[in-house]
Amino acid sequence: MARLSIGDRVSDLKGTHDGRLVDIDGTTGYIEQANGVEIEFPLSQLKPYEAPKIAEERTLSGPLRDRLLNPAQKALLASVPAALLAAIAKSYDAGSDGPGSRTPFAALPESKRLEAIRIYLPSLPQRLLASHMNLVVAMRDLSKLS
Repeated sequence: MARLSIGDRVSDLKGTHDGRLVDIDGTTGYIEQANGVEIEFPLSQLKPYEAPKIAEERTLSGPLRDRLLNPAQKALLASVPAALLAAIAKSYDAGSDGPGSRTPFAALPESKRLEAIRIYLPSLPQRLLASHMNLVVAMRDLSKLS
């Protein structure tokens, strides 16, 4: 059992409740939760608070698997104009087999959004791409590095 003191942030062993330890009476600890509710637990059921581990969400395996973008890829993604993003999103979302068949473009993680842009960019009308040829070339070069 961890040594706990009044004022410590604690949680129960299951991790369902957490808050500040406000009082200890014998073998009972009193916790004030963030919402102001005070609850009691046996001290043996309390531990120092640990932030919950956020599970990494995986959506696909294979060539589009999630990965972190390097700074150059983030800059490239940020440089895509809103008009092109809207056109790519429309094209990407139109290619799904109905609601729930695949994640909408707007909800894709950055790595998959960049990959979708790379794939769908060449299929956009020339009038949209004419003033963005540097972006088209950068996306082509990105595919060579992947």
